[in-house]
Amino acid sequence: MAFPERRRPGARGRIGVIQPAPGVMLEHEWPHWLPHDILFPVGRIRLSGPTAEGYAAAAAAAPEMARDLASAGADVIAYACTIGSLFQGVAAERALVDTLASASGKPVISLSDTCIRALRSVGATRLAVMTPYTAETNGWVEHYVAAQGLAVAGFIATPVSIVTVGNLPPEEIAALAITGMAALPDADALWIPCTAIQTMEAIATIEIATDRPVISGTQALLWHALKILGVDDAVRHAGRLWG
Repeated sequence: MAFPERRRPGARGRIGVIQPAPGVMLEHEWPHWLPHDILFPVGRIRLSGPTAEGYAAAAAAAPEMARDLASAGADVIAYACTIGSLFQGVAAERALVDTLASASGKPVISLSDTCIRALRSVGATRLAVMTPYTAETNGWVEHYVAAQGLAVAGFIATPVSIVTVGNLPPEEIAALAITGMAALPDADALWIPCTAIQTMEAIATIEIATDRPVISGTQALLWHALKILGVDDAVRHAGRLWG
C-alpha cells in the first residue's frame, strides 16, 4: 500500500500567536483566510484588565509564552495585543519584541508596529480609526500614531465596548465604517486596530464604498507573519494590502 508523502502539519510555516485572554477572534477569522498548510498555535496570557498595569503584567508573562510557542514549532511569534503593544510607546514596543525574540529564538512581530507597516504599505498618512476603546485608550492610540509619523483624522466609535464588540457581524462593522468615513473626508485610510472586531469579511465592502484602503489588526498581523515566512500567496478579498 502506498502512502502519501509524510509532511508535518503546517509544513509551510507556523505562526505562534500570543493572545491575551479572553480574545478569540483571530481563531474565528484566520482559518477562513490562511494559505494552505499554515498553522497558528495560540498561547494565552491573562489580562487582568484594560489598564496600564494589566497590559504591563501581560507583557511580563509573554516571554515564557514565546518559549512555549517556539517549542510548538512556531517559526515566527506574533504578539497579538494592540494596546498592550503600544500603550508605553514605540521604544517600549521595540524592547518587548527584542525580549520575546531573545526568549524564543524566533523572529517576533507585534501588532501595532505591524499595523503601521501595513498602513505605510498602502500609502496612508492620515487615519480614521475605528475602536471600541475608552477615551483614555484612544489617547494612547493617537500618541502612538503621532510618534510613528502619521496622524489621526478622527475616531469612529463602535456602539458597544470591547467586551461584546466581537458580537457585531461584519455587515454592521462595514456600515459603521462607511458612515464614519463619510464624516472624515480628509482621512486617507481606515485603521481598525482591535482584533476583537470581526473585520476580514468587512474590509472589501468598506474599501469599495469609500475608495480608501482599510487596515485591520487581524488582517495586518497575518500579512506581516506570512511575509516573514516567505509565503507570498495573495489572500483574496482581504483588501488592498495584498494588492
